[in-house]
Formats: sequence, C-alpha cells, structure tokens
Amino acid sequence: MRVTVKAINDALAGLGENARLVKGDGYFYFDVGEAANWLDKTVSTSTLSSRTLEQWLEEFQRLKKLNQQLLGETQNSTSKAAARQRGKTK
Repeated sequence: MRVTVKAINDALAGLGENARLVKGDGYFYFDVGEAANWLDKTVSTSTLSSRTLEQWLEEFQRLKKLNQQLLGETQNSTSKAAARQRGKTK
C-alpha cells in the first residue's frame, strides 16, 4: 500500500483519533483536534515514504504520549505556582 497523507489521516480517523497529518516545508506535523494544542507535533522528514503507514501511526502515538506528559507537567506546575501565589496573598 502506498503511503499518502490521506491514507494516514484515514487510518487515524479509523482509530478514533481527532488529528490530521499536514505537510510543511521539508517536514510533516500533526494538527487539528487534540494535536492542535500540542507543544511538540513535528516529524522531521521530507517524504512520506520514509516511513510505513504503521510507523506514521506509531509516531503519532509517541507524540501523543509525549504531549500528554508535557502538558500534564505544564498544568501541574501552573497549578502549583498559582497555589503558592494564593498562599502569599493571604
């Protein structure tokens, strides 16, 4: 099976993921849905054929997990900073 952006996006949709692969200038990135707010969503490669469909899906899962960790840490540190600030104003 030939790897295309459409095939990857169809496979993501088939897995129930709300994201799309988009081509940039010399790279690809996941966007739309949950991936729209990711801090890291870029795949550095100039051609789709550098990965199989399965590898693209694995890359999506890797970035999804990474961003859950990054965003979780960001939210936790923001909440802790807010709590410390509230404690100082009392």
